[in-house]
Amino acid sequence: MKIGHTGITWGIPGDVEQAYRDTAELGYQGFETFAAKILDLDGTRPGGYRGLVEGFGIPTAAAYCYKDWINPETATADQENARREADGLRALPGAETLVLQAGPRPSDGYTQDQFGRLADALNKIGDYCGQIGLAAGLHPHTGTAIETREDIDTILGLVDPSLIGFAPDTGQIAKGGSDILEVMRTYRDRIVHVHLKDWNGSYERDADGKEIDKSGYVNYEPIGNGTLPMPEIFAILKADDGFKRWINVELDGTARAPRPPREAARMSRAYLEALLGDDGGWTS
Repeated sequence: MKIGHTGITWGIPGDVEQAYRDTAELGYQGFETFAAKILDLDGTRPGGYRGLVEGFGIPTAAAYCYKDWINPETATADQENARREADGLRALPGAETLVLQAGPRPSDGYTQDQFGRLADALNKIGDYCGQIGLAAGLHPHTGTAIETREDIDTILGLVDPSLIGFAPDTGQIAKGGSDILEVMRTYRDRIVHVHLKDWNGSYERDADGKEIDKSGYVNYEPIGNGTLPMPEIFAILKADDGFKRWINVELDGTARAPRPPREAARMSRAYLEALLGDDGGWTS
């Protein structure tokens, strides 16, 4: 298995260089950040973003790309920007997957027309990714158009599976009200990338509708410290000759986090090392 870590534990977008350093020194095999941040550092950092890849010795295997996609006023620009972000990722050694998030969620969710337009937009960027040698994966996320099980089933039923894979976030899907094991079993053969996130089971809102964060990580936890059945999740991924693509640990860093980012990432690695043993393929 290929176990990496995303950079948002260190902030959004946070200190990408420190996040990369800590991720590599802790023995994770790969890194992930926002696709737009790759382009930003290419234009502002001596040596560009590629210098981080070469300096820390592990690949940026995936990058996160979020757009509205279906707003008529921005749809063309969204596609153009997404293609630039895909190009920026593809230029890096070891890059594999562009992770695609949908836009904000209307109060009643998307209409069928909106789902159809989203599917068309995703197919377009998925086709481009395929042309340049990247996979593209749809990433459900709370607060977005793809949050509930119904949302997931609807959009995955509309996109072309040869162009758009599935990039589940275990914590986000569970928080969105779905049975994470059932979702992963159903779509196992379409998974191209995984955000491995644990969750404490809370999704309460205050009087203003804002989520009440009980963990300091938007109710997520270091892997093994929450409620999700991690051994069963890995059993699904290991089935049928095993999952050969990337599984990236993720934990949402906030100003209220109870420990430094590196310590949280270390805790997740310790749990996964105990669970997976040599299957984790750690670099150190």
